[in-house]
Amino acid sequence: MSHQPAHRALALATCLTATLAAPMIARADAVADFYKGKDIKMLIGQPVGGGYDTYARFFARHLSHFMPGAPNVIVQNMPGAGGVVMTNALVAAQPRDGTVIGAAAGSVATAALFGASGARYDARELGWIGSLNSEVGLVVSYKTAPVQKLDDIFTTEFIVGGSGATDGNVIFPRTMNQVLGAKFKVIPGYGGTANVVLAMERGEIHGTGSWHYSSISVARPQWLTDGTINVLVQLSLQRHPKVPGTPTVIELAKTDEQRGILELIFAQQDMGRPIFGPPAMPADRKAALRKAFDDFVKDPKVQAEADAIKIELNNPMPGAEIDTLITRLHAMSPEVVRKAGDAIKASGG
Repeated sequence: MSHQPAHRALALATCLTATLAAPMIARADAVADFYKGKDIKMLIGQPVGGGYDTYARFFARHLSHFMPGAPNVIVQNMPGAGGVVMTNALVAAQPRDGTVIGAAAGSVATAALFGASGARYDARELGWIGSLNSEVGLVVSYKTAPVQKLDDIFTTEFIVGGSGATDGNVIFPRTMNQVLGAKFKVIPGYGGTANVVLAMERGEIHGTGSWHYSSISVARPQWLTDGTINVLVQLSLQRHPKVPGTPTVIELAKTDEQRGILELIFAQQDMGRPIFGPPAMPADRKAALRKAFDDFVKDPKVQAEADAIKIELNNPMPGAEIDTLITRLHAMSPEVVRKAGDAIKASGG
């Protein structure tokens, strides 16, 4: 019995596999050839020494290891307007060949949508690479405060401390007043979360309208379990796995319109610390940067180092998911977008 047809089929399959694989290998080689011996510059939209700077530099320190061609990575801080200044520069004045990327706060994704003065870019056109974590803010009250449970924020004046006028612990509680009818009384000017915490302990205020879980777990981890604070609401689109019994602000919405407004405002929490490139980057280089990001956040050694230096890589978001989220936000009705922007402006943002 002849086996010639089987041999021919096997040869054809082998040839076809090689034919299909060849372009992929060629593209990978082309990306490696491009980056070999080059620098990738990462522009950081916040000042040196803060949380965003720490996360961005952590990523930059490892990026070369995960990129084809092992390019050198250098960082440059370009603070201003929560990352808008840097994003404008990335879009208007930097090469679009994959050698310059940016790191900023999640708010850059909706700044132009809300009509923020100076935001001269369309977030849908940016080359989203990934977000290092979902930054979940928590509304908390101190153990001696008159506000002890979630329902109390709608019936009792809740005096909370805030940092600056544009910080989340000022804007977010005021937003909840505007949209949900909560009764926060925000006292800004404490200059930072550490001062807000001291004011809680002294009894000057009842709590805070936004304290990142990642910050609490470093500064006061025991407070999450020993009854010192009450965790009332999560300021995010989805619940943090370490606080599964506390509802998100989205879950407090009573209408579809409220839900849309809150999703627009708090989406920046889900893409807490995004990395992105300019529009129109070559597709193969953007794909390589996205793969490097995905490999970075999954790497056991990276995770171990992050744990050791108290960096929380909670629920990182791949670039394609950021694209989907931003597209959905931009597809919301102009009326909902307007009301979300109005709520932010009325809150002082």
